[in-house]
Amino acid sequence: MLIASLKPRTMGGTTNMGLLAYALHRAGHPVTCYDADESRQLVRWSLKATDFPCKVHPADTPSFAESVYPGMDHTRINLVDAGHAENHPDIVDSVLEVADLVIVTLSPTEPDYERLVRPERGTTIAKIIKRSAAMRDSEQPPATYVLLNRCQASSGSPQKYRRLLTNGGEDGTDHRWTVLSTRIPRLEKIASAVGSSPSHRDVKAPYDALVTELTRLGHVPEQGAAR
Repeated sequence: MLIASLKPRTMGGTTNMGLLAYALHRAGHPVTCYDADESRQLVRWSLKATDFPCKVHPADTPSFAESVYPGMDHTRINLVDAGHAENHPDIVDSVLEVADLVIVTLSPTEPDYERLVRPERGTTIAKIIKRSAAMRDSEQPPATYVLLNRCQASSGSPQKYRRLLTNGGEDGTDHRWTVLSTRIPRLEKIASAVGSSPSHRDVKAPYDALVTELTRLGHVPEQGAAR
């Protein structure tokens, strides 16, 4: 299976993909990562952290579906961290051609919400995902969820933007998203996790919860024992 991370700018998608890889490994799942972002931040993380749970393959190519996907071990959970969709539409289009599941990372703030639904330049992520249907064998876009990121515990913003996302904006004319129940908290330990090993319980817990939710939704197989 292939899980793809998409995000507009500044959303922390690479951090989430790396920590999700650790969480899947803790749950007993074999994992492989692919870095489809030209910055190759996930590759550098895997080289710096001595216990990174899997190999990370550079995969920032617009021929991802043709040159990377066929060589994957599809008995494993494969994670691909795509670059900012508005900057790398050709790579994102190719990733979406073969992804089984898409997780869109979004911080619950007005600027980041606007980048998702009304970017200053480029095509909205919703349209990019929708148009992928024409390239897919199923003729349907991949299952897609929004993961709310950098959520302050005492703030009402996560609930506000969850409502906007699920209702299609204030007037119901925007794309209607499915939002995961799991929220990633705003913690310095998470923000600074890239390049290090997640040892603190507060860093592990939300990603373990994410694995549990994806399993309940049927996107991650029920197998393995906690490590």
